Amino acid sequence: MLADIQSDTAKTHPITTRLQSLDDAHLWLNVSKDNELAFSILYKKYTQRLYNYGMHNCHDRDLVVDCLQELFTSLWSKRKSLSVVQSVNAYLFKSFRCLLVKKITWRKRFLLSLDASHEKSFGITLPVEDVMEIDENEKDRNARLTVCIKALTKRQREAVFLKFYNDLTYSDIATIMELQIDSVYNIISKALESLRQQLK
Repeated sequence: MLADIQSDTAKTHPITTRLQSLDDAHLWLNVSKDNELAFSILYKKYTQRLYNYGMHNCHDRDLVVDCLQELFTSLWSKRKSLSVVQSVNAYLFKSFRCLLVKKITWRKRFLLSLDASHEKSFGITLPVEDVMEIDENEKDRNARLTVCIKALTKRQREAVFLKFYNDLTYSDIATIMELQIDSVYNIISKALESLRQQLK
């Protein structure tokens, strides 16, 4: 079903440009009105971001893809009953996170989980195309930064990933991580201070 919706139809549809210019709230509303093109655009906009987020959690590609498929299949099948959400971005990340936690807990065969006791998840790396375009000094700095990020706590890495790699607001991060917004500010502030100290 998803493969059909995200087909080349979206590329040639006469209102594609107009829909792509709409914000998430308008796309969300159009999805609830059976607009397959709006769903396709929303799907394409978020699948890569959610995939990256999922891979930082459990490093199991099959599980992450399975959760993505289930999330968007469920979204489309329940489109008639979709409620208005303040942030589609936060809603999708939180829904995906909850689904991934559920799958990890249920299957119990993955080495990494989102539980705070596991400190190896959320190892952040630069995209391959970016690495290829930077000089040796920049590579050294990025290598140092990667090592420093790995030294952060799991919650700090997750918050940094959501904030600086996905441009989510502090409020959205609080919703996704099920924390108070003050806690998110505190976590990110401590993470940045730790990175500054380590990079000196």
